[in-house]
Amino acid sequence: MKRYKILSVTLVAFLYASLGYSQDTFMADEPTFRITKGRYYSSLTFSLNSRNAENEDQLFRQVQDQDRYNYRIIGNAGYAIKDNMTLGLSAAYGREQEEITFLDENGANVTSKSVEQGLSIAPNMRNYIPIGKGQLQILIQTELGVTIGESLQREFLENEINKIEGEFIDIEIGVSPGLVLFFDRHWAFETTVDIAGFSTRIEEEVVNDDEENRQRVVESAIDLRINLLQLNLGLAYYF
Repeated sequence: MKRYKILSVTLVAFLYASLGYSQDTFMADEPTFRITKGRYYSSLTFSLNSRNAENEDQLFRQVQDQDRYNYRIIGNAGYAIKDNMTLGLSAAYGREQEEITFLDENGANVTSKSVEQGLSIAPNMRNYIPIGKGQLQILIQTELGVTIGESLQREFLENEINKIEGEFIDIEIGVSPGLVLFFDRHWAFETTVDIAGFSTRIEEEVVNDDEENRQRVVESAIDLRINLLQLNLGLAYYF
């Protein structure tokens, strides 16, 4: 009888220990979505914007037809220096193309075709604000970007064609809020939109291959517009 008591106590203790271990294991297997110190991430993001207009009265010209689009592909990676904050670096390629026909100040038809492309690099800082368990998080990204690129424009006038070639450097400081939605602990969908930024462009232009009269233009701007039609959409992997 004593042996049965010892066996029963041993069995109960074993079951209790097993239950406790299983519960700990289950809790450990629960996905943790929060961005904790020491986590890394990488992401690939794409944005596209297009515009079509006909018979539009713009500020300094009457546009008869306009067709414009631009896109960017952005690769990003970073490291969480503390909970809910990462430091990262992104690299991007962007391209913009436009064909427009308008009336100049003399009422003459002008058709302009242009293309612009550039490579960018931008160190950035991300702040995450978890909602609930953190499967959905608010993202605020601040970055300093430098873009090096080139442009080509051809203006078709009534009696001549002008070719304008350019090389430029863009320096931008911007803030981009967005959302992160985790599918599991590692994979997430990200979307951001640019709402505020300061930019400076330094550009050199050559008209009709006249290198002796190369022009240099410096332009600065503060942009506070929200363009919900130009969202940055992408996938991210956190590990």
